[in-house]
Amino acid sequence: MLTDRQLEEEGCSGDCNVCRRLRRALLAALAWDEDPHALAAADLAERAELAETDLLAHYGSVDNCLAATYDELSEELYELHLHAFDGSGDWQSRFLDGMRAALDHIDSTPGATRLFFADDLLAHPRLRTRRAAAQQRVARLVADEVEHEQERGMPVIQVEFILGAASHAAKAEVAEGMEPARVVARVGETLRLLEPLAA
Repeated sequence: MLTDRQLEEEGCSGDCNVCRRLRRALLAALAWDEDPHALAAADLAERAELAETDLLAHYGSVDNCLAATYDELSEELYELHLHAFDGSGDWQSRFLDGMRAALDHIDSTPGATRLFFADDLLAHPRLRTRRAAAQQRVARLVADEVEHEQERGMPVIQVEFILGAASHAAKAEVAEGMEPARVVARVGETLRLLEPLAA
């Protein structure tokens, strides 16, 4: 059974109908460029056609719902990377396949572009911690793939640097407008520039 703290952090199970409706409502608010910090619990619950008590019982606050929404989408993106790494080609091409699938998913999910790329949410303390953990998980995945492909290890910190540069390139392109193919092309160019570091 979940503790009260876990209920606030994760919702009842994270996968009940009420939690899903609240997360969708939060993404819809983000899609309309609303500030989640200024969104009252009652307003978010109303958007989900629920009572405020439902939000409080399942998440405790809008901020907890925001964190859970990020976690859910982040897990979906990681699964897309895993699927891409099961494909063929070198690690860079498979990473780019995963990134293209992830960007397509973000682009097709209203509010997700803002959740992952907007400056105000990039600075959100709880999301920043989650983003760092997600990036480290992808870095470990890439490091394992490089080791398997090249039969030698690459330090995870080096992979994190490469992926950090790729992430910066992606954010720069997204700021110009969310076109997944163009973002992936820019990231591919960045990876090629950094290839000597990975050799």
